[in-house]
Amino acid sequence: MLKKCANPLCPNAFRVLSQGKLFQMEVDDFVACANRKRSPRRVEHYWLCDRCCSSLTLIFETGRGMVTVPLPSPKTPLTTVPLGTMRAAPQSHAVRRSP
Repeated sequence: MLKKCANPLCPNAFRVLSQGKLFQMEVDDFVACANRKRSPRRVEHYWLCDRCCSSLTLIFETGRGMVTVPLPSPKTPLTTVPLGTMRAAPQSHAVRRSP
């Protein structure tokens, strides 16, 4: 059950689903099924409050789990590539036609 904002520095308690942003993550439960061939999946939920979701988002990092990261700034310019500079990928095989 969700208790508070996923931001460890934020004390806001989860009370209303319509406030903030809810994240759903499907994870393998490796611990519960060490002897099985396929691991069961379970869904974990994370929530960022209104204040935190305006500047943060959540990502999954191997070894750390879900972590908060800053959203990109709207003032940060996007990197663009002019279409004329793009090249087609080389073909990996030739097409053989029957006579």
